[in-house]
Amino acid sequence: MKLKNTEDKLPLPLRMRKPTKSKAHKKKNNHNVARMVAIADLTRHLALIEDDDNFGADNNGEENVARLEEIRTTPLFTSGVKMAMQIQAQQDALPQYALIGMRTETYGRSEGEATSETHIRRSTNLVYANINAPWSTFICGSQGSGKSHTLSCMLENALLHPSETGTLSSPLTGLVLHYDKFTGVDTGQLCEAAYLSSKIPVRVLVAPSNYGHMEKLYANMPGLADGAPKPKVSRLYFREDQLTLGMMKDLMAVSGEGAPPLYMEVVTKVLREMAEEALGGRGINFNAFKQRLYDEGLNQGQLGPLNMRLNLLESFLEKTYTKPTRGLKAGKGRQSENTWNFPPGSLTIIDLSCPFVDENDACSLFNICLNIFMERRNESGRVVALDEAHKFLTTNSREGGNLTDTLLSLIRQQRHLATRVIIATQEPTLSPNLLDLCNVTIVHRFTSPAWFTTLRGHLAGAAIDDNNKSKYAPDNLFSRIVTLKTGEALVFCPSAILDITSDEALEESMLSPGEPKLKALRIRELGPRYVRVRIRKRVTTDGGRSILAQN
Repeated sequence: MKLKNTEDKLPLPLRMRKPTKSKAHKKKNNHNVARMVAIADLTRHLALIEDDDNFGADNNGEENVARLEEIRTTPLFTSGVKMAMQIQAQQDALPQYALIGMRTETYGRSEGEATSETHIRRSTNLVYANINAPWSTFICGSQGSGKSHTLSCMLENALLHPSETGTLSSPLTGLVLHYDKFTGVDTGQLCEAAYLSSKIPVRVLVAPSNYGHMEKLYANMPGLADGAPKPKVSRLYFREDQLTLGMMKDLMAVSGEGAPPLYMEVVTKVLREMAEEALGGRGINFNAFKQRLYDEGLNQGQLGPLNMRLNLLESFLEKTYTKPTRGLKAGKGRQSENTWNFPPGSLTIIDLSCPFVDENDACSLFNICLNIFMERRNESGRVVALDEAHKFLTTNSREGGNLTDTLLSLIRQQRHLATRVIIATQEPTLSPNLLDLCNVTIVHRFTSPAWFTTLRGHLAGAAIDDNNKSKYAPDNLFSRIVTLKTGEALVFCPSAILDITSDEALEESMLSPGEPKLKALRIRELGPRYVRVRIRKRVTTDGGRSILAQN
């Protein structure tokens, strides 16, 4: 006998009501649970977003981590910001800094109108460079406007220990690349950064073929006080174990514009074979490399330019190298090791000014030096500077392009490589890509409309200048650049932190230590604005002054 369901005995209204109530209740519970999960997710996700511009203690007494990180990594900040950090007991966020100059005016735009603010209070407008964080700087301007002076001041900030312009507990290691075209054996311009030797250990590595003249030039530096330390001049030699197959390929790919030389196909083939045999090992046997090239049966048209490149490289190769053993006090091996030793707080200048080295050769050799310099970057932070870069870093040569690519790679990875890059040149048209990537651009006086056009195309602060106004209007950016005094500069740095909410509140807190301090300080990045800065004086010997007929 088939049993009937007990529900079948109930009246129809009751049979329909019970399941309807149960489903509705269950649906409501599910909805509440989903809503609670959504709210929990939303709360958790909002906690990951920092949208507060205040620095210091918020309502919950917690730090704004994102803003603190921006302060730690800012390239430039003012004494007002530094005071605010001390008020908030966060001075450790900027442990290493040094003075660049003083801000006198800030320029920007508000509601379509040009604005400018003159800064009278000196105590809160000193501009400091953050030595603790990596950054990159592009310096441009006409001859005599103060480019090399600014470069030397930045090197002093990074290397001089103990610092006379700030606080520096862990000095960096510096490398300066310099090249000057020779019109004769007895002419040439020494690197102005060499004057740092009055207070910083400076070593100058020069082309072996011009060692005698360069040693004499640096031994008789005009303007250096009697008895002041002078730079040590040494010949630039590479060891075979320092060279890589990639360096060899770049060095052999000669010569300016156009297609690669005919012998490069053979060079690439030989280098590829040697790479396979080396199994990832470092170094190259130069004699074996040269013999393999000759065994390929190149014709006379190919051997001529090939021999020129081989002879150039061979002139910079150490003839004999013996790795120094423990306790070795003298000998070629120890000298070679010391040549490529970069202790913190020291400066190495690669000066390839030589009648037998052109700008293309200089770029290739600079590339090798940069690679060697960056190998031991874990020992200390690095600062790389190019002095008078327009004399060798041309964009129409293969070698110049390779060096530019290396610099661009350094700047792109500066945070991971702990490296600061400074490029000083007369022409901002040198490489627009460098302008795009550098954190800081310092513009000294110039009068070229073509240079100004380049700046407007690559700098945010210059791009927003009023296009409707005459280029020569008094409040126009170009007019401000043309009328800059020697030692003055316009500084573009969107991530610079130069302002806080209220100078009056800061001053009141500083003058009344017993009073309650600020609960929170609102900081403001420079953004699309730019500032006029008066660069500070040198603390080492200033050797860049113009030579006059009568002093």
